[in-house]
Amino acid sequence: MDAPWKPAEVEQRDGRILRQGNQNAEVSIYRYVTEGSFDAYMWQALETKARFINQVMTGESGVRRAEDIGGQELSYAEVKAIASGNPAVLTLAEADAELQKLAVLRRSHADEQFLARRNLRELPQTIDRLEKRLEALTADAKTVERSKGMMPGTEAALGQALNRIPDEVERRRVFPIGEYRGLAFGLERHPGGSTDVYLEGRGYRTAPLSRESQGPRAVMNALNRIATTYDERIEATGKELAVVRGQLSDYEARLGRVFAHSGYMEELSGLRDRLKMALSGTPAEGEPTAGELAEKIKALRESQVVEAPMRVKSKPRVEVRRRVELEPEAKEPTTEMPEPEEAPPVSHRMQVRRGGTQMSLF
Repeated sequence: MDAPWKPAEVEQRDGRILRQGNQNAEVSIYRYVTEGSFDAYMWQALETKARFINQVMTGESGVRRAEDIGGQELSYAEVKAIASGNPAVLTLAEADAELQKLAVLRRSHADEQFLARRNLRELPQTIDRLEKRLEALTADAKTVERSKGMMPGTEAALGQALNRIPDEVERRRVFPIGEYRGLAFGLERHPGGSTDVYLEGRGYRTAPLSRESQGPRAVMNALNRIATTYDERIEATGKELAVVRGQLSDYEARLGRVFAHSGYMEELSGLRDRLKMALSGTPAEGEPTAGELAEKIKALRESQVVEAPMRVKSKPRVEVRRRVELEPEAKEPTTEMPEPEEAPPVSHRMQVRRGGTQMSLF
């Protein structure tokens, strides 16, 4: 008969009727309330709590901080108004809920403006980096295309060069070996035993080697995988560049937009405060009655359309870091790993190159 204090208690009552195994084909749930009593406030509080809990559970609200619901206590005058059946109290509660919704929208708008300013600073640098990467990939692809064929005895010579490279290193080191299809190549040793094969021209690309298979055949297969996937990387980088340019245009259009509901929020807040004063029993001289103010609030709300705050979804990113598929090998199986992009410091390569032996594979 009476309204509980928590939405979970309402669900528990309904659950006893709608439980699994109920043999009745149809059930009816009745809720009894007394008009003009405290029931109106209790069910209003339940609605507010249920909405708040649903926002937290579904993540559909743009708000980043939730306020405690317990501060909605009524004054003596408001309790008297509910008991007397005054509908203006419900209008006041609806106005409060509308203002909370507008506050969430305003915070979401402020977050959007901050995000636009930050991305307008960062995206031009990203575009410049992608343009340089695309230019380097295109130039290296042309170099690889002009150089084809394998020299006799390549695998044996490569094996001798690999034997001179230490198996363990204390820090990341780069060991140049020679030239492959017009581009420099070598090994990257990492602490712990992991190893990458790199191919360097205007750009720098790598492919991983498994810990169990780091012989000449595995190195040659890794180099071939890098050389035959330039077209794919050029296409992926071009798509990412197009996406980033579109994001830049989108953020430029968003920056500087004013909050669309600022005027409505200010007017509704003023009417709400006046209605609360009227309900307290001490309205200012010449002020309209609570009923008149409630009608103004209803008319104002009906003239406005405010959508619930939506989570801003970022545009889909084009995946540019791809796994290099390993070719089947009879003796030396390899393992897939992500392909890093950053080139090693030039100083490391120069230090190792002084005593290294250079060779040309293709």
